[in-house]
Amino acid sequence: MAFLLLFSLHSNAQQFLTGKVFKKNSAEALVSVSIHNISAQRYDLSEENGSYRIQVVPGDHVSFSSVGYMADTVTVTAAMLTGDFPVYLDVRAQTLKAVRVGEFSNYQLDSMDRRKEYAWVYDHGNTPRMEHERKGDGVGVTLNIFRNASAKEKQRERLEKRLAKEEEEYYIDSRYNKDLVTKITRLKGDSLQQFMTKYRPSFDYCRRAANVDILVYINDSYKQYVKGD
Repeated sequence: MAFLLLFSLHSNAQQFLTGKVFKKNSAEALVSVSIHNISAQRYDLSEENGSYRIQVVPGDHVSFSSVGYMADTVTVTAAMLTGDFPVYLDVRAQTLKAVRVGEFSNYQLDSMDRRKEYAWVYDHGNTPRMEHERKGDGVGVTLNIFRNASAKEKQRERLEKRLAKEEEEYYIDSRYNKDLVTKITRLKGDSLQQFMTKYRPSFDYCRRAANVDILVYINDSYKQYVKGD
């Protein structure tokens, strides 16, 4: 009974920093931002709506970081724990202007950066493996998943699956983007968005397709779009 009472008191003493992460000067919520309680070595990711929750005590230093954004670190105060604490991340200035740097595309470089950003989720001590033998312009980084049965690893597995799915979406975006679709279809605004949503190719197709195949796919899809199919 005494043990249960002590456990209950300890649980009740837990405090959490909560809120949402946004793009600076915008209402856009940021997904899968890495939240790191540096003081306690705890980690978490922001959810699909940008919300986050991480255990803290006043005085802890908590860092918010995401590929493509400037990291921000805050020192937790008691006042920050009385309600939601919004975080705003500033976009990092692009330094890569070329489509390719050395042998890697910008997408592959970003993919490696994401792999480093989420190293705490993936297997520790392993470096990203570049997938050179691939069709088309396949995924730049292979995200290997290793399992064990602990509760922490089950949570890690859930986060890995989520990040792997997001990596697929990033890859599709790198092959099927607004600039390319606009150049071929001349669509803009809502029409462009509707077209891109309706005819968004699958990850498997994008992995198999060469660049010219993507161009033909967009052109053929546009013909169907004009016909109202």
